[in-house]
Amino acid sequence: MSPQDKCKLSFYRDLEPIGDSTKVVLVRHIENGQIFVKKRLSAYSRNLYRFLQGNDIPGVPRVYECLDDDDFIIVIEEFVPGQTMRHYMTEQGPLPEGRAIELTEKICLVLERLHGLERPIVCRDLKPENVILTPNDSVVIVDFDAAKFVQKVDTVLLGTPGYAAPEQFGFAASDERTDVYAVGVFLNEMLTGCLPQESMAGGRLGRIVERSTALNPKERYRNVADLRLDLGGTLYEANGGSDPSRRFLPPGFRTRVWWKMILASLAYPFAVIMAISYFIGTSSDDRIPGFSVENFALGLFWVLAFCWTVAYVFDYLRLRSNMPANRMKSKTVRIALHILIWLAGFGVALLISIVISMVGEME
Repeated sequence: MSPQDKCKLSFYRDLEPIGDSTKVVLVRHIENGQIFVKKRLSAYSRNLYRFLQGNDIPGVPRVYECLDDDDFIIVIEEFVPGQTMRHYMTEQGPLPEGRAIELTEKICLVLERLHGLERPIVCRDLKPENVILTPNDSVVIVDFDAAKFVQKVDTVLLGTPGYAAPEQFGFAASDERTDVYAVGVFLNEMLTGCLPQESMAGGRLGRIVERSTALNPKERYRNVADLRLDLGGTLYEANGGSDPSRRFLPPGFRTRVWWKMILASLAYPFAVIMAISYFIGTSSDDRIPGFSVENFALGLFWVLAFCWTVAYVFDYLRLRSNMPANRMKSKTVRIALHILIWLAGFGVALLISIVISMVGEME
């Protein structure tokens, strides 16, 4: 290490190791008292950490120093307060769909920034241990020891089994789709507490996980932006905020996907026509031609049943995601409970219709 680098390093005092590794240590600057993280890393990551030092990327710890130490580098980077996603997931258990989608969108947003750099970076080791959930509920990816610039051929085989895509073990070159694979595994573990090979999530999100973790990179999402779009619901924009106007759009129009909007444009008018036909019906009631309490009750049941089904199945305003059924670890139990809740909604609609019909008969 050069005298200049030794001088820079002398301003940092070791406090305590972070985790089980002695190569990652919490340090304090002796002049300003600020806390930093010091890492002693193998030389293969030197160029990437120097690049990060010169580029401030939201969602990535700022690198302050990158010092040469023979075959290693010593990195001084920003200390990010909060808890790892591993700790959060262990504490909370399987997350509701809405919460899992929200966190996945935030992770995707950080990855989009990395993949969109002039020299695109892929993480290659995205996992709950390497993502910090901060007190203000933002996410920060903190470990870039296995990261690399996108290139045609991988020269080092790195990654965590279970989260690492097949191409990281020599089957092909890593690119943006490598991180897509890890996001899919991450999402599945948030939903089920298990890796996809142990227990695959069900429903719409299960299909997203399945596509994200396809063995062939060509069968995955092209990038995390496409994955984020397919998650639906509230989409997070590049500034880290949400687009609240989309939350209240009816299912089919929230994601702005053309074929979904076409189907919704056909389905909703059909439902309105059906409701009107039930409401009007035919009647011998001389007071209001074509109207009867029975027809009104039948039409109301149709409207309530249709709205409940659409809202629950397509998770409007996170209705299904916020149900306690999502906290059940067993996929079979979750599905059974969701079916029971959906049927219960039908029962309430039917009960309302019966009561109205009975009141009408009494009159």
